[in-house]
Amino acid sequence: MTILFAALHHVAVLMLLGCSLVSIALWSRPFDLCVARRLHVTDMLNGAVATLVLLVGLVRVVYLEKGAAYYVHNGPFIAKLALYGVASVLSLIPTLEMMRWRAPLKQGRLPSLSPVKLTHLRGVAYLQLVCLLAMMVCANLATRGADAAVLAP
Repeated sequence: MTILFAALHHVAVLMLLGCSLVSIALWSRPFDLCVARRLHVTDMLNGAVATLVLLVGLVRVVYLEKGAAYYVHNGPFIAKLALYGVASVLSLIPTLEMMRWRAPLKQGRLPSLSPVKLTHLRGVAYLQLVCLLAMMVCANLATRGADAAVLAP
């Protein structure tokens, strides 16, 4: 069971990375109806996969791996959870924007988006990617037993 959940967790993390990269690629393209629809779908998939990552990760921590007692005192693990929180809050920015797009997209119209807003949303996508990559580093350190005291020079 441990191996199955570990594999599911890793596949979900890779899917989350894929969503992040697709989102960045789409935000970098000229904004048209096709891009807006793809961004909307990517955002929904991103939310579902991020939830899967969290739920499977919690099951692994509590029931399958080294136990919650090990992780709650592990600095890199706490940092990983904090980064997950930051990435989650950041993901609300494009999600809330895209919720405003529902009516225009259903009518086949392009949602209005200023160049400033477009740049802002592209920047958020990059910040989410940075959080995700930093979470991967923290996860590696947490599983190896590295703690803040060990990492200090």
